[in-house]
Amino acid sequence: MPGEVGGLILAGVAHVKPNYDAGWGPGLLLILGVFGGLVVCAGVAVTRALLRVEGEKNWVGCAVGPVIFVMGLAMTVVGFGFSFGLL
Repeated sequence: MPGEVGGLILAGVAHVKPNYDAGWGPGLLLILGVFGGLVVCAGVAVTRALLRVEGEKNWVGCAVGPVIFVMGLAMTVVGFGFSFGLL
C-alpha cells in the first residue's frame, strides 16, 4: 500500500569502513580554498581602488571591497579547513 508508513523504505548510506575513500571531496575543497584566496586578493584590490577614487564617496562604495574580502576569506577558511581536517 503506498499510503502505509510500515512499507516506507528509507534510502540511506552508512559507511562503517574506516578506510572509506572520500572521493572528490578533498580535492574540490582545495580548489575552493585556492579560489577563495583569489577572491581575497580581488577584495583587497577593489578596496584599494575605491579608496583612491576622487570625489564624493558613499557607504555602498566603501563597503563593496571589504564585503568581497570577507566572502573570499570565508571561502578560503572553509576550503582549506575541511580539506586538511582542521574544522
